[in-house]
Amino acid sequence: MTAKPDVIINVRFKTADEGGRKTALVGNFYSCPLFVDGEGFDCRVFLGDQKIELGERYLLPVKFLNRDFVVPKLMPGKPITLWEGKDVANGEVSEVLPDA
Repeated sequence: MTAKPDVIINVRFKTADEGGRKTALVGNFYSCPLFVDGEGFDCRVFLGDQKIELGERYLLPVKFLNRDFVVPKLMPGKPITLWEGKDVANGEVSEVLPDA
């Protein structure tokens, strides 16, 4: 991970049968909007080169493209949704990290 994350999320990616993605996520990061209270914010979810299996729960660091717009809306336990043309993952904020 090259950028310092803003938050840690506890998230579960929906399976294809649940209307989520059709394949697992692989790579170093996943780019998508993160929705909180119906408002979307561009972010990078850091995967750490691990394979993210659908239907499993993960603690993942997130970096927002504009921290100042979203971090004031977040606190531990706040529900979030990841979006990829449809809701693909649901979870909550686990931790809000201090600014660099």
